[in-house]
Amino acid sequence: MNATSFSYFVSAVDADVAVILGTNEFASALAVTLRKNGYHVILSHEPCPPVLRRGMAFDDALYDDPCELDGVRARRAEDAVQLANIAAEPACVAVTPLQLSDLLALRRIQVLIDARLKPSSATPDYRRYVGLSVGLGDHFAIGENCDLAFKAAPTHCFALDDCRARRPCERVVAVDDPAFAFAPARGAWHTPLEIGAAVRSGDLIGRIGASSVRARRDGALVGLARDGLALPEGSPLAEIADGTATTRGVDPSAKLLAKSALTAIKGTVKRHPLK
Repeated sequence: MNATSFSYFVSAVDADVAVILGTNEFASALAVTLRKNGYHVILSHEPCPPVLRRGMAFDDALYDDPCELDGVRARRAEDAVQLANIAAEPACVAVTPLQLSDLLALRRIQVLIDARLKPSSATPDYRRYVGLSVGLGDHFAIGENCDLAFKAAPTHCFALDDCRARRPCERVVAVDDPAFAFAPARGAWHTPLEIGAAVRSGDLIGRIGASSVRARRDGALVGLARDGLALPEGSPLAEIADGTATTRGVDPSAKLLAKSALTAIKGTVKRHPLK
């Protein structure tokens, strides 16, 4: 993008814009790869489930915390003018609370990637609205609800459509897996710990409402829900790995997926979405 004006951002056909739904480690690895290959990237925040591997993600940019992965920075954008300015910055992506419907109203989207890793009950088909629709997860099928699909390996709970409905989260990890901690009840989550902190089995990780949440194994916090979030019962709160695990930087598995996705995106003809 060679201009920062709002009018250029919303009307230019030569500006390749990619919108990624989600701010987890997979979404963030895709954002890094696409930005380095000329795309202007917008990540739309998904409030539920919370992002655990925040040291490998751009999620904290939504709260104006400094975020950088592999030389690419992320900044919060609350409106179209801020999106335009951030999109024009080199090696920078936008993280926004704006939803897809808001972004579709602003301009044409060349590439849309659903990286929220939602369960099969929440698989919308956006093909008619965007140039190319890409889905992550087993519930996406080429020709049925997307143009390209990639398998992802989520490590923790991925919730129903709307956690604010106060229903328990669906899990892809057994509740007795000691590597993970889940919310025993709904409430406000508070933790004094940071990503990478060493913990021992029995240590207090944090509290949600009146309930204590404790580590169930020794190791390091590779994932930790952000302090202050209001979360439903069953939400993932923490992930503990051995002390040598990587806690910051682009997730290696997500980086490989992003590389494959870029190759496929470049080799696929994009449609003209409906007005």
